[in-house]
Amino acid sequence: MRGTPARARRWATAALSVLALTAVAACGGGNDGSGGGSGSADKADLTWSFWVAGTEDQAAWQKVADQANTDHPGITVKLQGTTWDNYWAKVGTLLASGKAPCIMGMQSLRLASYANALLPLDDLIKKYGLKTEDFDKPIMDGLKADGKQIAIPYDSGPMVIFYNRDLFKAAGVAEPKPGWTMDEFTAAAKKLTSAGKTGFVTSPGDLGVTSWVRTQTGAEPLADGKLALTDPKFEEGFTTYADFVKTDKIAPQVPSGNPDFETQQFTSGKAAMQLNGPWSLIDVKGKVKFNLGIAPIPAGPDGSKTYTAGSGFGISRSCKTPDAAFQAIMSMTSEKPLTTLAVAGRAYPARTAAHPAWFTAVKVEGAKETIDYASENSVPLVTSKNWVQVADLLNRFGTQALNGEIPPDQALKTIQDQAGAGS
Repeated sequence: MRGTPARARRWATAALSVLALTAVAACGGGNDGSGGGSGSADKADLTWSFWVAGTEDQAAWQKVADQANTDHPGITVKLQGTTWDNYWAKVGTLLASGKAPCIMGMQSLRLASYANALLPLDDLIKKYGLKTEDFDKPIMDGLKADGKQIAIPYDSGPMVIFYNRDLFKAAGVAEPKPGWTMDEFTAAAKKLTSAGKTGFVTSPGDLGVTSWVRTQTGAEPLADGKLALTDPKFEEGFTTYADFVKTDKIAPQVPSGNPDFETQQFTSGKAAMQLNGPWSLIDVKGKVKFNLGIAPIPAGPDGSKTYTAGSGFGISRSCKTPDAAFQAIMSMTSEKPLTTLAVAGRAYPARTAAHPAWFTAVKVEGAKETIDYASENSVPLVTSKNWVQVADLLNRFGTQALNGEIPPDQALKTIQDQAGAGS
């Protein structure tokens, strides 16, 4: 996942990119063999397209690329970095052009929209002996499409609760632990809501909404690959989530057009709890002036349930040297570079051998207990091909539902009607 607070909520430009990919692919584009790579399996100059935050970020990720040359002296990887928003605005058109770089960054929530333009990796995994069991299973599954592995992950993580330990202490509220219940969460949030502060902060982001619905009612956003947002159980869970703002008044109203609002409320000390992922923990810790805690999402009637998401690297179908690209990806996702990313706070590593380095770097009490527990109660959020549109519509109409401007069930019906069933 992207290591910034807005990592998964800016979808509008990406929707145009998906439409471009679909249109060009329908005209026969995307596989003319003129893509970004040259050479052979053991000697190749490869380009890697990825989202990069700035000069410092570029240098850090180039070190990941350089691991390929260290392991394979004939293979070089040049990072072609751009901003998060710009990457997703153009990736569909780039993949459909038949001239995409060999190595492409891919986020699990967006995978279904772009999988047809990426090379399935199963044969290469077998050929080069990549041990898939060395990676967290939920994100390996999350980077599959139609049962085929499309990308190899570098980071992952289940959605969890970040909380302000100082506010909990001042209010005399017991800190949450694995196994805490929804009733305990609601009671704590109500007690923490006072003096201009709220116990919780919500957002209409897809990963947070679906995680909360899943723990509340067990409902999934898809059924047999089709959108199921109007399923009564999904509506029930989303209504409960919306009630935190409208009825329970334990969360503030959500302004439109500010994708960072949720994290801003939490890091400023105005909200005592926030849904987030471990990929953001080190970044958030560096911004707050209070003691930071982490806990699993509270348990609903059938226990604590959440979703895992993450990102990785795939190979464009237009790549001339897929063997070289895959060997590069194996190096880029090996233990050494993922450990470096973990220590730098740029990723909660998908490779289990790199986990200890992340826990040592994060220095948050209970982090390992929480992440281990949440991971055991997590599944990947598998999305539909129209999920970019779904997430964009959820941001728009979900905000209105959270603020009590339209009924939650009406918001979900509008989203499903406008996005279509998906597949």
